[in-house]
This record gives sequence, C-alpha cells and structure tokens, in this order.
Amino acid sequence: MKKYLAIWCISLICLISSNYSWAQEWPKERPIKIIVPQAAGGTNDIVTRLIALELSKSLGQSIIVENRPGASGAIGMQVAASSTPDGYTFAVASDSIAIMSATKESLPWRLGRDLIGVSLLGDQPIGIAVSSQTPYQTLQDLINAAKNKPDSLSYGTSGQGTNQHYIGEWLAKSGNFKWLHVPYKGGGQAIIDLTGGTTPAAVLGFAPLLSQQKKGGIRILAITSAQRNVSAPTVPTLSELGFKDIVINQWVGIVSPKNLPPPILNKMSKEIGLILEKPEIKAKLLDIGLTAKSMSASEFEIFLKASIQRWSELNKALQIPID
Repeated sequence: MKKYLAIWCISLICLISSNYSWAQEWPKERPIKIIVPQAAGGTNDIVTRLIALELSKSLGQSIIVENRPGASGAIGMQVAASSTPDGYTFAVASDSIAIMSATKESLPWRLGRDLIGVSLLGDQPIGIAVSSQTPYQTLQDLINAAKNKPDSLSYGTSGQGTNQHYIGEWLAKSGNFKWLHVPYKGGGQAIIDLTGGTTPAAVLGFAPLLSQQKKGGIRILAITSAQRNVSAPTVPTLSELGFKDIVINQWVGIVSPKNLPPPILNKMSKEIGLILEKPEIKAKLLDIGLTAKSMSASEFEIFLKASIQRWSELNKALQIPID
C-alpha cells in the first residue's frame, strides 16, 4: 500500500512540476491564435483585436486573430474545441454561442464541457437600427411599417439562431408584427448592407452600430439594456418604449479547449483582467459601446452555466425556431 501511495505522490509531483514548467515557458514557443467565429468588422472582432494587441505586449508574443465565420459561429467554435489545449489556441464566445449550447443537441461541442471559460471581456446592449436611407425616425415608425406590410420589411442579424435573432423575433411577437429575418455570417457584412440601404433594418450589437451612427449611415432606434447607454444618451431603451421584458445585454469573453493546464489558464485570465483595468482600454471599449468587465476563470465558468440556463428557459418560453 505504501509503495502505491509513494508512486502516486511521485506522479502527482511530476505532473505539478510539468505544468509549472509548461506555464513558465508559455507562450515562448509560437504565436497565440484567438479564433473569432464571425466575420471581420463585427463587435466580437473589434473587441478581440483591441485585447489581442494588449496581450501581445504583456505576454511578449504575437497574437493572431483568425476569423472563422459560418453556421452562426458553430464552425469556429468547433475548430477551437478540437484544438490541442496547449495555450496556443483560444476562441471568442458570446451569448449567441451560449444559445447554441442551450438549444442545439446535435452540436459536437458544448460550452462548459468542450470549451472552458478564461475571462469575460465585457458586455453591451443589442440595438435595433435602420438605414439612414429609410424614413423611420422612431421604433414605432418601424413597427407601423412592418404591420402595414407583414414580412415585407427585413432585418439583418449576425446569424441564424443568434441572440440578435432572438431579440428580433421576441420584439415582433411582443409588438404583434411580422418582419423578415436576414441572417449573415457575422455583424460586419450586416453593417455594410445596413449602411448601404440593402437591408433597411438590423438587430445587432451596439458597438458597431454606434460607430456607424456617428458617421451618419444609420439610426439606432432602441437598445436592450436596462438603462440608456452613456455613449448614446438620446437612444431610448426597449423597456422605456413599452417592451419591459426585453432587457438583455450581449456579452463577449475568451474560452479555451478543455484540459488547458491550470497555470496557463489562470495566467491568461489574469493578464486579460489587468488589461481590462487600464483606463485607456476601458475608455476605448466604452467609446464603441462596450462596458469592460473581467472575471476570473472560475467566475466566468459559473457565468457561462448561468447564461446557458437562461437561454434554455427563454427558448422554451418563446418557441423561436433557430435551425
């Protein structure tokens, strides 16, 4: 018995030493890759590139941001989930990814099972916006137009089954109108078509919408947060406009393939937390509509489970088709 106990202790010490050594060397071996499961130009892409630039400085290693759009983010997340957990591949998750984990049993991966939390980055409202080429000045104008010609008015989102799709359909159900959903492979192309007038309306993350409103290409008619956003104080909330139940913030965070060595997981989480505490980073994120919020790896893991549970309950209540 003592012999086996000694062997177990030696094995444990070797494992701890190996992990410690690995963490000490990481990330000297090669550049780190962060997969964004949406096209370039959307909220997740903008935020990731800002954080990646700071991480490259603090870690002393290049950070490559790789866009892998498709299937509302499922393709990029599958690539991340099947990657070696060596600290050189991470991915960006959002509540749209949590929705998939909550509602699609056929997925070969799951948040919390195949992909573990590293750190939250921040959150933002979801915005309902229209092209400046349209005549709609208020949300009620938009709703009235949709009611006059059901399914003739279209709205774009970053993908089928995303949180934005949920909000769009939830709004239509609550407002007793119908409009046509146009899913894109990410917010970037949706924004391009919105500003160009190809798509008259969109339900997207607040950050890219705010940027385009400042340029005059679109009008944000409402947002989904509980309070107005300081970056656009004249834009009302859906709650103010009578849709009191639609209060949801869109979050974004970093995840890793499961079994990432704890020393590397904790180091990455700590570095991200330090970056998010920088006043200039908070200001840059706030300027695009995102509120910086960090969490430890363990805190973010609890957050992910709660998010998945919430979307599971909402899916059952609304019965919105997302496949």
